[in-house]
Amino acid sequence: MLYYLGPRGSFTEKAGKVFSKLTSLPLQPTSTIYEIFENVDKNNAYGVVPSENSIEGSVTLTQDLLLEYDVKILGEVDIDINHNLVGYNKDKIEIVISHPQALAQCRKYIKEHGWKTKAVSSTAKAAEIVAKKKDERLGAIASIEAAKLYGLKVLDRNIQDYKNNKTRFILIGKKTPKFNAEPIAYKTTIIIELKEDRPGALYHILKKFAERNINLTRIESRPSKKRLGVYVFYIDFESHGDEKELFESLNKNVAYMKYLGTYPVFRKYI
Repeated sequence: MLYYLGPRGSFTEKAGKVFSKLTSLPLQPTSTIYEIFENVDKNNAYGVVPSENSIEGSVTLTQDLLLEYDVKILGEVDIDINHNLVGYNKDKIEIVISHPQALAQCRKYIKEHGWKTKAVSSTAKAAEIVAKKKDERLGAIASIEAAKLYGLKVLDRNIQDYKNNKTRFILIGKKTPKFNAEPIAYKTTIIIELKEDRPGALYHILKKFAERNINLTRIESRPSKKRLGVYVFYIDFESHGDEKELFESLNKNVAYMKYLGTYPVFRKYI
């Protein structure tokens, strides 16, 4: 089973359909990202979760749960995100409902119209709420697919603040499934915590990648949740298949390291 953040019509479902096509796994919607991780952890299932957006940056809940749960990243795909205003009558809208990331990605458009906002669990859930309430004062930011699915009018298209809006989605699980297509690249993701907070500590870690001619594609810090001022670092890098010697070197110089996986990167149109 492949779990995704529902209901039907969400952008995560779009990514889920890509991974479902790649693996032949059946799709199952859930209400929260927490539920996805729980199902993957306890039921030996798979999940699709948003990882990073080109406008708003990392999805912090996903990053924190990757640290907390015993799961691996098994695949990656980027999806184009085009937000649309959906509802009944644009002139009567007072409140716009959507996922917090979607509201943030359409901040200028919402401010322009002076609307209040309400955050819900997903863009598709927002469309579902507007459809059920049948209140012209409500609008949702959602996909064209969600508007069609819930019988809403598309009142305005592509309302995101920046047009080149993409979200990176990852496939999580405990065992790599069989993929039926070739990836465009491979990546590895690790989480590290430095041994001590001193000048040059992070530099000496990153130097190990440079010395081995390994290209980093992302580095980001998150609170370790141990105490104030202690951080862990998420590092993505291009994988060439043999990182054993690198990991041995890193392990000697960090307080903690979690290997999240070496995984294929796929194109969205597969």
